[in-house]
Amino acid sequence: MRSHLIYDVTHTMSSSLPVYPGDPGFSRDVLKSLDRGDPYTLSALHLSAHAGTHIDAPSHFISSGRSVHEIPIERLIMMVALIDSGMVVSPENLSGLNPPAEGVMFRTGSLMGEISESAARACVDLKLKLVGTDALSVDSLEGDVVHRILLSNDILILEGLCLDGVPAGIYTLICMPLKIEGAEASPVRAILAPAEWRLTTETPS
Repeated sequence: MRSHLIYDVTHTMSSSLPVYPGDPGFSRDVLKSLDRGDPYTLSALHLSAHAGTHIDAPSHFISSGRSVHEIPIERLIMMVALIDSGMVVSPENLSGLNPPAEGVMFRTGSLMGEISESAARACVDLKLKLVGTDALSVDSLEGDVVHRILLSNDILILEGLCLDGVPAGIYTLICMPLKIEGAEASPVRAILAPAEWRLTTETPS
């Protein structure tokens, strides 16, 4: 029997959310509160554009690259393969990856996991549209070469995924960022739906 489960692979935003070293943490300031007798609740959010589960647009590292608000919506809905890679992703982890997968998500099992430079180049050779990871970054904490390889080839990067308990396999990924003008990144709500879902777009007549 095929599974029809939908998996939410997004980390919950909270003060305990792990962040990339040096980035500001997430906080929510309650300005008005029903519990305090105010007529409504109102809060202000403080966070990095790279907080939690987020997407990197090419402009993160590429001066001529497009920003988050310029990403076509069809680039944010696609077939992806979820692969168990281990802490360092190698080209061998991509062996056997074929259509209909347009993107790949690596479960490294560690916030400090990373994608090797050779694996990044293999993603380019496969003409993938998106590369995701459960780690804080696709790179090691000392480098940015993987970001530059992927983003310079217009491959979107999805970092900080919550992949615990999700079986490896092929899924339909839906990951919608905030439409922030000029932003190099944005938090997303990312879900994995059954692979048999087919989503199409139509131009109104």
